[in-house]
Amino acid sequence: MLTDILAGIVCGLVMGTIFLGAGIYIILSNRDTYDRLARRLPSHITPTIVMLSLLIAVPPGWGLFGTIAGALYNWATDAAPATGYGSSNSTFTLAILCASGLAMLPTLFFILTRRKWGWLLLVLNLDFAAIFGWLLPLLANWR
Repeated sequence: MLTDILAGIVCGLVMGTIFLGAGIYIILSNRDTYDRLARRLPSHITPTIVMLSLLIAVPPGWGLFGTIAGALYNWATDAAPATGYGSSNSTFTLAILCASGLAMLPTLFFILTRRKWGWLLLVLNLDFAAIFGWLLPLLANWR
């Protein structure tokens, strides 16, 4: 149980780092993001505070998600211990792939409307599927 949760935390922190890198790329690729954010925020909250709070909150948030994913992996291993799809638990991997497929629907909308971040969202979805679908079971069974 503990190794599954620790593997989930590691996977969540890896995903948080990738997600944070993509967010920084989006912010830096648009020079007017800071000005647009400053116009929409209340006067006592600066865009710097918002960006700093995202920097502080995103990795632990993904770490919490990874903790939950590790606990779900433990539960899936106990409920249906079947291997397949290059994973030690095909049920868990298939559930992660389905969740990633649902998240892919808005991504396809962005790609079809030729938004410049559509491909970045596609990479994030594929990273999510790879990290939680295959890396988490691999790390949880690595003894």
